[in-house]
Amino acid sequence: MRLTLCALLCASSTILSAQYGGPRLFLDIPSFYLHTPDVEKTGERVGAGLEAAMNVGAHWGVTRLGVGTTFTLNPGAEDFSKTTLWRPYAILEAGAGLYRSNGNQCAKSHQSAFTALGKVGMRYDFNREAIAASEGVEPNALDFILGVELGYFFIRDVFRNTEFVLNGNYHTQAKVISANVGFKLFLNLRANR
Repeated sequence: MRLTLCALLCASSTILSAQYGGPRLFLDIPSFYLHTPDVEKTGERVGAGLEAAMNVGAHWGVTRLGVGTTFTLNPGAEDFSKTTLWRPYAILEAGAGLYRSNGNQCAKSHQSAFTALGKVGMRYDFNREAIAASEGVEPNALDFILGVELGYFFIRDVFRNTEFVLNGNYHTQAKVISANVGFKLFLNLRANR
């Protein structure tokens, strides 16, 4: 499975780089979001996250490499400051679907654009103790994810925009579904300024 996933990610990036005038390059810096590492235990562990990622994409898909961290706590604990967890991570994802585009393929300013992707990827967690505490499973630093990403933004500036994003991911090793809702501030690195 790991070899298949790596081959899929490599193939996606190669296909994307061959698209017409070259790939679209977006730097998400930063993404900030509300986060729950397990939607079934949202009342026991919630928090926020921060991420930076480089995206190589086309109107129909994306490959993403990024780093970030989440900060979660148990809001129901008597002393919730003792339940706080930092969970830094690195991700590699590939998604297919509509990526920051619309019917005009973003050819016009002052209009809406959307993201609706199915994704696969890998996530490496640097704090293994936080995995055990937040998910209640044996720590495994490397996990594979299957997910969905939905986003919306209004094209007001070709170079710099903010996208509202909703993310859901199934973690195949931990067997949990995590969810994020927040914003991505992104730079279009191929925009002519």
